[in-house]
Amino acid sequence: MAESGHDDSGWNAGFEGDRRVVLSRLGPYRRVFPRPRGYVKRLHHRVFDLVIEDWDIPLEPPSLGNLCTVRAALAIRFQPTLAFAREHVEHLEDLGGHIRRQYCALLKDTAEAALRALESANWLNQGHARLEREIEDLAQELLAIRDIQSRCRCRIEATFAALDVDQFDEHMASADPARNGMALELLRRRRETLARVARERHQEALLEQRLHLEQQQQLLDLLKQETALLRAQQQEQTLQAREALLADETRESERIDSETRLRRERIRQEAELKRLELEARLLEKDQRTDSHGEVHDHLKREIELLAMERQRLALEEEIHRTRLARAKGWIIGAKKRFPLGQDQDNAIAMEGQIARHTDPG
Repeated sequence: MAESGHDDSGWNAGFEGDRRVVLSRLGPYRRVFPRPRGYVKRLHHRVFDLVIEDWDIPLEPPSLGNLCTVRAALAIRFQPTLAFAREHVEHLEDLGGHIRRQYCALLKDTAEAALRALESANWLNQGHARLEREIEDLAQELLAIRDIQSRCRCRIEATFAALDVDQFDEHMASADPARNGMALELLRRRRETLARVARERHQEALLEQRLHLEQQQQLLDLLKQETALLRAQQQEQTLQAREALLADETRESERIDSETRLRRERIRQEAELKRLELEARLLEKDQRTDSHGEVHDHLKREIELLAMERQRLALEEEIHRTRLARAKGWIIGAKKRFPLGQDQDNAIAMEGQIARHTDPG
């Protein structure tokens, strides 16, 4: 049970470390007075110290059954006053022992009577600190009205049996209804504690499960983001590869077209040159020999034209084979460089496009 600390601000014991009294005895007359400053001892004087002493009184608390064991003790620090010394002159040599013998039973009975408040289960809600303070006040008041200065400390310790609710039966409580009520109250609190602990554990399990699910969801979201980012990067790389391949294909096609035009122009120029040379020869031959007939000249010209045509066709066939071989080489190289997302249909379409570029017709 929770216990609050003691507050001694309202009680001042008023102890004095050098408190002494002087007993003056002259014949049948006795007088007790405090030792003054600068005191000079006389033959008929006796000085007695009123010392501060400690006194521990064990208390017997009420029995609360087998479920709750209570231990209690009262610790007293006291000092007799001048008035008490004057009242008990015959005990000046041992005032502390006289106080113990005289008031032990009174203090113990008063404290144990107050401890009977533990038989009620109400203290379980507030703790027993208030009862400790009440017993301390009672003891201090009892000694104060008898001219004894004191400071008291009451200690109550309650120990509860660690039993399961199912272990309780009628043999664990005494026949006293009050003690049975205490046992039943303790059992009720035990059930409430177990139920509260079970609820707290259930809430903790639910919280841990929810946190685990949230962590799993966060990991899943992060994995989705990483997958989407990787997919976007792959798409970007594929797009860049396709653009680079198309640019390479365009440049290669333009280069092949340029080479083809140059070769055709060179062939045309060579054919034109040969034609001019042939015409010059024929003209020269016509000028030298006028005996050849018109039919012979026509046949010769036809033969030469046929030879030139055959040569032109052979040259164009060679150009066509060269362009086709280079285009296929570029396709194979592009497939090796960019294997990310190209499928067979794109490759076939690209081959068809290159074949159309390389078609001499």
